[in-house]
Amino acid sequence: MDDYFLKIQGLKEEPLFEEIKKLNQKLYQMNPNSPMFQQVKDMLSMCKERHKDIMLEYREKTDKTPDILEIGEIESVVYTPEYSEQELLTSLTNFYSQEKTSKPLTVDTAPVPEIEPQPEPSSEFTIEVPKFGAKK
Repeated sequence: MDDYFLKIQGLKEEPLFEEIKKLNQKLYQMNPNSPMFQQVKDMLSMCKERHKDIMLEYREKTDKTPDILEIGEIESVVYTPEYSEQELLTSLTNFYSQEKTSKPLTVDTAPVPEIEPQPEPSSEFTIEVPKFGAKK
């Protein structure tokens, strides 16, 4: 079958039609119960596949449509709104709460805690603590 496949692949359109015609005549003369019947059918299907390949090659050669279609140009303007902190907070809250009414929300600014001065230890309660490995 490999030799027949290579033979079919080397044929042009006209000799291929002759081969298909010859195989069809042999097929109609054979007994459908014969083991050769299936082999001739397979040979015929190989010829038909080669014919499809030839037609696709021909169609690609004669195709005049460009690879990329020019559909025009589009001008666009990008609008980026500037939301205030209040509007942004209100719209996000309404979106996630899925409420139909919009309630204005206020931003709670937490007061910055004042840093208390650290008390210094008194000198009268300071004890000398021995340090490991220190020499006197």
